[in-house]
Amino acid sequence: MILKTYQQNTLNVLQRFFEMCRISGAKDAYRSITGEPEIAMRLGRLLRGDYQKWESIPNTPRVCLKIPTGGGKTIIAAHAVKIVADTWCERENPVVLWFCPSDTIRKQTSEALKNHRHPYRMTLDEQFGGKVRIFDLDEKFNIRPADIENNACIIVSTIQAFRQSNTDKYKVYAHNENLEPHFSHIPKKDGMELSDNGEIRYSFANVLHYHRPIVIVDEAHNVISGLSQELQGRINPSAIVELTATPRPNNNTLYNVRATELKEEEMIKLPIELREHSGWELAVDEAIAKRAELEKAAQNEREYIRPILLFQAQDKNGEVNVDALKEYLVNTANIPAAEIAIATGEQKELDGVNVFARDCPVKYIITVEALKEGWDCSFAYVLCSLANVQSNTAVEQLLGRVMRMPYAKSRKISALNKAYSYVISKNFGEAASALVSKLVAKGFDDTEAQSAIEQKQSELPGLFGQLDNMYKIELDEPLIVSESSAASYGLENDGKTIVLTPETTDEHIKQVMKLVSPEKAVEIEYKFSNYRRTDLTPSPAQQGAKFVVPRLMVELQCELVFADSDTIFEVYDWDIATFSKPQMDAGEFSITPQGDGFTIDIDGHRLACSPTGEEQLSLPLVEVENWTPANLVRWLDKTLRQDDIPQPQMVEWLRQAVEHLADTRGIKLSALMLAKYALANKIKARISTAREKARTEAFQTAMFEREARVMLDFHNGFEFHEDMYKCEMKYTGNYRFMKHYLGASNVPVIDGEEELNCAKMIDALPQVKYWLRNVARNQSSFWLPTSTDKFYPDFVAELEDGQILVVEYKGDHLIDSRDTKEKRMIGELWEKQSEGRGLFMIAEKSKDGLNVAEQIRKKIGEL
Repeated sequence: MILKTYQQNTLNVLQRFFEMCRISGAKDAYRSITGEPEIAMRLGRLLRGDYQKWESIPNTPRVCLKIPTGGGKTIIAAHAVKIVADTWCERENPVVLWFCPSDTIRKQTSEALKNHRHPYRMTLDEQFGGKVRIFDLDEKFNIRPADIENNACIIVSTIQAFRQSNTDKYKVYAHNENLEPHFSHIPKKDGMELSDNGEIRYSFANVLHYHRPIVIVDEAHNVISGLSQELQGRINPSAIVELTATPRPNNNTLYNVRATELKEEEMIKLPIELREHSGWELAVDEAIAKRAELEKAAQNEREYIRPILLFQAQDKNGEVNVDALKEYLVNTANIPAAEIAIATGEQKELDGVNVFARDCPVKYIITVEALKEGWDCSFAYVLCSLANVQSNTAVEQLLGRVMRMPYAKSRKISALNKAYSYVISKNFGEAASALVSKLVAKGFDDTEAQSAIEQKQSELPGLFGQLDNMYKIELDEPLIVSESSAASYGLENDGKTIVLTPETTDEHIKQVMKLVSPEKAVEIEYKFSNYRRTDLTPSPAQQGAKFVVPRLMVELQCELVFADSDTIFEVYDWDIATFSKPQMDAGEFSITPQGDGFTIDIDGHRLACSPTGEEQLSLPLVEVENWTPANLVRWLDKTLRQDDIPQPQMVEWLRQAVEHLADTRGIKLSALMLAKYALANKIKARISTAREKARTEAFQTAMFEREARVMLDFHNGFEFHEDMYKCEMKYTGNYRFMKHYLGASNVPVIDGEEELNCAKMIDALPQVKYWLRNVARNQSSFWLPTSTDKFYPDFVAELEDGQILVVEYKGDHLIDSRDTKEKRMIGELWEKQSEGRGLFMIAEKSKDGLNVAEQIRKKIGEL
């Protein structure tokens, strides 16, 4: 099976992570990879964070891959096994514990992996030369020592089976004589299950604990809990690879596959064409018509496709329950009963049915909640939900059904590359917002989700004042046109309102102008010309409009330079001893002898080690006669050499650190030498913390002390230009921005719905001449310094009076954070030094009863 580009890219990043783990450990490897600009941009603010290790398995690398629904998580997992085995475990025949989210998925996964003709099994056989054994959890007592010794052994289970509450049912922790052959060579170790008399228990959990399995976790967001951490400690995994569409902040997300990449690889149908209805009969009728239209189109395709319509009926107490809906389909819509299948908890008419077969008559499926777990049919094209799409969670699963692309291949008929949704909604726009949320839950980010929903009606009314009516035309009489033309006008209000859309053409306008009064025709022509002008008129950047934002300058050593925390720190004379004492107490670092090895405690985290390198820790030995304090200090100095710390200062600081550990605390020098890599990592972390403290002090002194000299440079500022974001991803939503400096088609991606609303309000303000979505980390973007980094405000605007307005948007959960406070402080300093020519503000969704637009108007003195 040839991997898709995004699948191969995902695996490449995973391999790099485990290769780096062997050199620098999981935390540093994770920080390094997620700090790379391209990957950091993919992860965004919500997914990128510091590495979270589990206390029960502190030395086990644990990372998560975010793969949207339909992205092939299982095939990626199959390839991941070999990567981890080779680069981290260095084991030819690994033991793998494969966790599935439910018993149903467990059985399906087990069957697929056992099937030698299935792509999953073919992948594993190719990687391990056919030396692969697959076991369902129910078969665990059939595993022989020879199986483990000579094959890659994969045990498919659910995480629930290993919970303590399920011990009696699955017996993974119970003593079983069938497992006795394994324990002829398995010694008793800490963390293993013991019997009441203290002897090692012949349990399956102990077999796993000894062999340190690679753990694969599907739908990992469902298993992150304290109980799961305890579970992992008991099975002692060598590495954990999690896969999910919706990771949580503590999943250690390493890579994020964008939903748009699935679309580009022809894996899913996008966009989703959405139509909202107030009456259920019309929704049903239009959905039926759309399915019939798609079936006719599919006849022109080489491969067989029978478009299927999924109906979500209301529950049995609802007006449109299963019986009522089927009665309507058969007796009113004249659908043959043989073409309808009901799939509910009580009626299982899809069981055993191959919906892909040419002789299968099913074209309509009625369900209420969710379809059977694991059921998948890429022939599903249309979803008609008669339930409340805002509160009903089953809609999310059903939406995923209609998004699968048949044969994972784009069709030549464009209509067959879309998905279709017909829903009931009392208020226009509510269903669109609900579906956006559902897509986010399936692994889309906010921007992708918004652009994936293609509404056939106009924009949401009532949110942005007059902007909503700019391209709405109220008619004196209802407009009567052909059905095809009506869609282009986005008719509302029983045909009395025309809403111009991207599908509206010059020919349509000419036709409708003949049907209205001369006065109304003039209005239509004027509004349409303005509407088209947003596409046809060159952007301000293309017209050569200057857009310059003044740069913050600071005086350093009698010279004005760009205010940059790195530059400030370069001239700051700091002494490591001032910001970090060399002595380390037992809570920070200690060594305890243990059997043939010893245990290192670093900041409360225990790391068991031995001279043989067990637990993936390399401990190269040196000659005993060289084990002197001076040699240890010399080795630490060489290993930890710092460009910004003079060597004499560094050596003295290290000498005091070693002297305190050896003489004051009485740790044997031999133990320190054996643990020197762990000691070096601890000292390296302390140096980093000291440096951050020094940077903060240097920044505060240079920028905010009374004697500090700070000013703005308007002549050498940040000058925006036409090609500045040429390589950035673009906003693809339905909203048409009027005043963006780079033009409506070149607006960079905007993070989240709240920031998008902020952008819309800035765009709608009459005081704004033009504005820019300021992209973080782009070399052409505007930034302000912070003590540790650069701060890229979200939006920059030039007002009609020439003032520069800088807007940073913050959600409620971030408004009082330390990071926000520092950004506010530096932004206000920038504003103060502008002498009235610059304005800085941090906008919130609501502040003192004012929305974002009102907050901006207040800032510029218009409210």
